[in-house]
Amino acid sequence: MKNIIKPITIFTLFIYSLQAQEIILSKKQLNNWQIKTAKAITVPQLPLGKFIVEVSTPPSLLSTISLPFEANVKKLFVANYQKVKKGQVLAEVTGTQWIATQQKAISDAIELRHHTHLAKRKAMLCKENIIPKKECVAANAELKADQIKIVASKALLQSYGASKESINTLIHDLVLSPTITLKSPVEGHIITLNASAGKSTSPSDALFIIKKAGELWLESDIEATRTTKLKEGQRVNITLADQNFDTTILQLSPTVNPRNQTRHVRFLVPQGVELLSGLRSSANIKQSVKSLKIAKTSIINHNSNSIVFVKTNNGFNSVAIKILGEEAGYYFVAKTPQLEGEIATTSVAILKNLLGGEDE
Repeated sequence: MKNIIKPITIFTLFIYSLQAQEIILSKKQLNNWQIKTAKAITVPQLPLGKFIVEVSTPPSLLSTISLPFEANVKKLFVANYQKVKKGQVLAEVTGTQWIATQQKAISDAIELRHHTHLAKRKAMLCKENIIPKKECVAANAELKADQIKIVASKALLQSYGASKESINTLIHDLVLSPTITLKSPVEGHIITLNASAGKSTSPSDALFIIKKAGELWLESDIEATRTTKLKEGQRVNITLADQNFDTTILQLSPTVNPRNQTRHVRFLVPQGVELLSGLRSSANIKQSVKSLKIAKTSIINHNSNSIVFVKTNNGFNSVAIKILGEEAGYYFVAKTPQLEGEIATTSVAILKNLLGGEDE
């Protein structure tokens, strides 16, 4: 066992010696150069960068009201951006197809009443063996067909926007309505209004779009090289429009846009954060990743490595670091045990010269 541990220990020390080269300094040198030191600051968040973002509304929060037939708006009861309640009347419309559909429903209702009466009468006659049973079978088949027609007529009227109460009234009273009342299916704000009194509409028109209350989205196109450490569900911190909040990454596009080499990232705007849909601005985004914050003046390049000088009893160790991000005046680097000591903040050029080698 000892024979196994010894080679491993030697190998570990060898690797460490490659990453950390000690510079031994005399007391005179330390006094002359007056090298200042400071500890790296541990921070809970890693800056991703500053990006243009846009607040958007999820499709699930939008309710669109349209008609499947050509119509004419007779009365309009709401205005754009108005808040409406569920069931509130928005408009009254009419159309030839609406009238024709009601007429067909009334005709089907009359046929149903006739065949219902006929089927009952024949059932009594069949029971007394006055007429053949096949007459009753035929009458019941006609009645069944009429019932199916009524169900279809009700479904068509309901798809036009008619309420169940108005449909039942139509079938019962056999009196058509010249207009149909459009009601809001949800509570929210009208954000799109394409209806006006006297205006004719087509089936492709969205007469009203109503936005419900709920959590919004924040979307941005971020350089692909900055998204390598991002993943869906990851916690991030965002500062936007004087508001700072923690949230999560909802979706991350699985492909890179070949035109600008970006990936689309979608964040959730949590409840309580007051942002308006459509807002477009720059935002600071930080990942919830622990790292060390070190002044840029403490970091130099040496032999293709970024290094810092960590103070020892006899001088300084040169320690290679991994830079994860940056902001004004600071780099954010990966945490390692070698970076727990005091780090030189001045005279780093002198310490670099003592290392020797060439800066590539």
